[in-house]
Amino acid sequence: MAPDTLRSRTVITGEQRAHPVVQILRRRRAEGSRPGSRADGRHVALVIEGGGMRGVVSAGMTVALEQLKFRDVFDEVHGASAGAFNAAFLLAGQAPYGCALYGHGFGDPRFVSLRRGLRGGPAFDMDYVINEVWTHQRPLRFETILRGGISLHCTATDADRAEIVELSELDTPEEIRGALRASGRLPWLAGPPVLFRGRRLLDATLAESVPVHAAFTRATDVLVLQTRPLGVSHAPPSRIVARLTEHYLRGVNPLLVELHRTRSARYDELAARLTAQASDHSATPSVCVIRPPASSTVVGHLERRSGALQAAASEVAASLGASPSGPKCMRV
Repeated sequence: MAPDTLRSRTVITGEQRAHPVVQILRRRRAEGSRPGSRADGRHVALVIEGGGMRGVVSAGMTVALEQLKFRDVFDEVHGASAGAFNAAFLLAGQAPYGCALYGHGFGDPRFVSLRRGLRGGPAFDMDYVINEVWTHQRPLRFETILRGGISLHCTATDADRAEIVELSELDTPEEIRGALRASGRLPWLAGPPVLFRGRRLLDATLAESVPVHAAFTRATDVLVLQTRPLGVSHAPPSRIVARLTEHYLRGVNPLLVELHRTRSARYDELAARLTAQASDHSATPSVCVIRPPASSTVVGHLERRSGALQAAASEVAASLGASPSGPKCMRV
C-alpha cells in the first residue's frame, strides 16, 4: 500500500498541561476570571495562525477552547487571514459554526468559482461570505464580540509599505467586517487590495502567518495556535501559482514580490524561534505553542476535500481534550 501523503511522520511527545501559560489559563478558568476584572496581574494573548483552508486546523483548536470554557480567560485575541476568521467566531461564541464553514460553507460555488476568476473576478469571494452570509444569512454575532471585553486584533499586509499591520480598536460591526476582509484578501485570487482606514491591504500571511509581533509588545503570556505539526515546514506554492501571484503583486507594488518569495523561509524561522521560546519557561513573554499531533491530517491552503478538512478539525480538537482521544494538552 502506498504511504498516505496527508500524514505527518514527525513524532511529538510531551505533556503541556504543566506549561506556565496553560497553568495560568486553567487557574483563570477555575477562578471564574472575567475580562476587565482580572486579579492576577497578567495580560494573556491568544494568537491564531492563518493559512487559507488549512485554517480548519486552528478552527478545530478554537472549538476545543470554547467547549472547554477557555474563551474568557484571554485578554486579547490576534488572528491572521483565516486565523482572524477563527478568532472572530471564537469571541462570538460560535467556534463550531466557524469550523464547519471550511467543509461546507466555503464549498458554496458563490464563494469559490474558478470560472469567475477566469473572467477577471475573484475566484474566492470573501466579500460575499462576510457581507452577505455572515451579516444576513447566518450572522456572525458581531455585538457579542464587541460586548465581550476581549479585544480582537486582525493583521494584514500593507500593500504600499510591504509590511505587517495590526488592525485593532474595532468598535463597530462594520469595522470588524472591514478588518476581516482585509486580513483574508488573498492576492489575485480574492480581488484587489481592501481599502481600510486609508491603507491598501492584502492577506496577512504575505507578511506574517503567525501574528505574534503585536501580541509580544503587550502580553505577559501568549498561547499560539499553529496549523502545521512540528517538523512540517512551509511549502512554497507551485510554480504556476507562484508565477501568477508574483505577476499580480508586481502590478500592485514590486516590493511585495520579495515578500512573497521569502515567505517560506521567514515562516520556518519564526516557527523555530517560537519552539525555542516555548521550551524556555523563563522567557518573556511566556509562550506556549499548540500544534496538531504528529499523526494528524495535514491539509494544504487550497484544500477542498471535505473529508480531509473534517478529519483535520476533529483530530486537533481531540488532541486538546475536546474528545477522549489524543494528547492531554489542556484536558480538564
